[in-house]
Amino acid sequence: MNNNTKQLSLIILFVAIAVLSQSVKVIPAGRTGVIFNLKGGIEKKSLAEGIHFLVPFVQSLIVFDTRIVTYSFTDKREGDRAIGGLINAKTQDGQIVNVEMSMVTQMDQERAPEVYQKLRTDYEPVLKAKTSKTIQEVIARHVADALYTDATRAAVTKEVFESLSPSFQDSGFELKDILLRRINFSPEYINAIEEKQIALQKAQLAQIRKAIAVKDKRIEIIKGEANAKGIEIKGQAIAANPKVAELEYLDSIEKSNRDIPVITGLKGNTFINLDKMLPGN
Repeated sequence: MNNNTKQLSLIILFVAIAVLSQSVKVIPAGRTGVIFNLKGGIEKKSLAEGIHFLVPFVQSLIVFDTRIVTYSFTDKREGDRAIGGLINAKTQDGQIVNVEMSMVTQMDQERAPEVYQKLRTDYEPVLKAKTSKTIQEVIARHVADALYTDATRAAVTKEVFESLSPSFQDSGFELKDILLRRINFSPEYINAIEEKQIALQKAQLAQIRKAIAVKDKRIEIIKGEANAKGIEIKGQAIAANPKVAELEYLDSIEKSNRDIPVITGLKGNTFINLDKMLPGN
């Protein structure tokens, strides 16, 4: 075999390899393919994962990721795929906030040709713009104070999801979830909120102390009324029977363990000399 024949064989081999590489394409798992045809443009049918044969130099393959993807708007660069920084938004009462959030989405495999026709392969900036705009519109419907509460944040998340879903659907994507991770307020506003909370706590404490004072005063009034009523009853009892006073006095002596002077009189009667029990005797 002469040199010319060898060169021709090598050329044929290289051409064959080039043709084979252009005709056999592999779509990885979790992806889908779109075929661009030089004669007719984008073909309407998308290709599933696996091996596919294309017409060399006429058809070309564009591969899209159809897995579930989490995009994040954050100032961090860890974890989920960062599509942008914190979203700046203004509340209904004019406060500027920074929102950290994530969205979970997935391209509709059957609509991959439509996605390519509308957005080509650079669709992430479109999703970013849609999300930022929606977040700003929803935040603008709420006052800053309300955004501190869990209930309002849950409502904001729901509003964003319901507003953003149709927009994503129009672009060929399914919005699966919205995660509102953090809302940052300006330092001045945070200080104002803290001062407001402190004032509120002081006011609540003052109300509690006032309620306790009113209750204590009522208890003292009740005690006073009870003592007055007891004295009145005792006075009535003594007026009706003078012996009651002596019995009360004897009872008090018994409780105090004091010695009682006793003398024996005529006819074996025993009586108490009360004069000696009086102070100074």
